[in-house]
Amino acid sequence: MKLPRTALALALSSSLLLAACSGSDEPEESTDTSSTAADASPDAADTTGDAGESTGDAGESTGDAGESTGDAAGSTGDAAESTGDASESTGDAAGSTGDAGDSTAAPGEDSETDDAVITAPAAGAGVLSVEEGEEIASQLMREAADSQNADAEEAAELNESAFSGSELRAAVAATSLRDIGITPVIDYHPTSPNVLAISREDGEFPAYMVVQSVPESGLPELHLMVQEEDGGDWKIGWSAPMLAGTEIGTFDPRSEGSTVIRDGKAGLTNYPSYVVDMLFQILDYPFADERPDFRTNNYGPQVRAAAEEQAASVAEQATLTQDHSLRSGTLRTIELADGSAIMFPVLERKSTFDVLDGMILEPSSAFAHFAEDDTITDSAEMTTLVFLAVHVRADGGDPEVIAAREQVVGANGS
Repeated sequence: MKLPRTALALALSSSLLLAACSGSDEPEESTDTSSTAADASPDAADTTGDAGESTGDAGESTGDAGESTGDAAGSTGDAAESTGDASESTGDAAGSTGDAGDSTAAPGEDSETDDAVITAPAAGAGVLSVEEGEEIASQLMREAADSQNADAEEAAELNESAFSGSELRAAVAATSLRDIGITPVIDYHPTSPNVLAISREDGEFPAYMVVQSVPESGLPELHLMVQEEDGGDWKIGWSAPMLAGTEIGTFDPRSEGSTVIRDGKAGLTNYPSYVVDMLFQILDYPFADERPDFRTNNYGPQVRAAAEEQAASVAEQATLTQDHSLRSGTLRTIELADGSAIMFPVLERKSTFDVLDGMILEPSSAFAHFAEDDTITDSAEMTTLVFLAVHVRADGGDPEVIAAREQVVGANGS
């Protein structure tokens, strides 16, 4: 089944991985089928699953996925304006206010406005100017968009130029899968990317920019741009579509920079590392009897439903386990103006099928492409990267997944 791009934002790329068949029968032809998330078109949102509850991993009901539930998140000073409610998909990227309204002086200086009001010194300074940030973001988004349409050789060069870390691994895999007609869920929109946040100069690296783009065909997408070392190139290190009905809050003014929480939890309700542990409890299969309080905006129920459906479909031929781990260097947490924060972890999911004696599993085309094997008689393992944005509260509220994306990146079997 071909899913619209907005539905693909939540498609579980590793689900419905294998078709079951007995050892005595010829395997039937397999197609890649994914469990769908709530369609982001108007009136199509699924408000079941974790909608309507505030405990477990239940998210708040969004009602009509095409209807905006609130005003776009406003910004102060020179902070960029976010599109706010991700349930409303627009063709234009969110507008950036630049530094036009910023009356704050550089660190250590006072500035005087026309009406002689003296403003306080800035709290800090961004690792680069707003103008530099916007120029870098525009260039990287153009390269990222071009990489999706280039031939294999040019795409490889663009991937190396535009991406790093987990995002590079996902881009390389997506480029490879294009050869067999599988389209990635991300749509790097090159027009008018909106720089929402620039990390504050603190003498440490990596440095970050949070960027939002709004493709014509889907939900707003968030991107985390990373500079690994002083003077190093900026690259896109994380990307995911926002979930329908979610919004991202206001960061500190970009000229002052947003605080990166590198150690501890600052004023957050939970340590970022503990939030990741909570995600493991929600997503690992077989599932735990009890789940932590966590809002997932229907992402958690979609993952669980897909895993349970897959396990049931192969129960007579194989057993399924799914384990998640945190990718090294991806515990990245950037503070919002209200003291809460957004985390951008990348999880690695290992989906393992242990085949029973005398049975055969026919792999999906993605699995066969990576594993170079079209029949599995012993075991199979597929690796998927899970890109999440999680809002971590400072007021005692539950963490909330606001963006999600999955990309199959490898497979092996025998």
